[in-house]
Amino acid sequence: MFDNPKKEFKFYLATYAVFLLCIFIVIFFTSCSNSILLGSQVKPDSTHYSTIFNEITDQDSLVHWYTNIYEGNNWCYYHHQYEEVKNARR
Repeated sequence: MFDNPKKEFKFYLATYAVFLLCIFIVIFFTSCSNSILLGSQVKPDSTHYSTIFNEITDQDSLVHWYTNIYEGNNWCYYHHQYEEVKNARR
């Protein structure tokens, strides 16, 4: 393909440089920076919704997260403490 080894070396070096530039561009534009992940901003405290815990809102509009809910002391994973839970429906 090449009759001069220097031209062949320059061709492969240029191809490698273009490949590295493409990889750098892809990594730069898809990396996480400033709490942005794949074009959408991550806001953990913007909503209180959880897919793991049962979310309860009390009469003062405070949000609580429980795994198993029963009357008595339950561990609230949102406040990291035990809390007294009572059934308000009668």
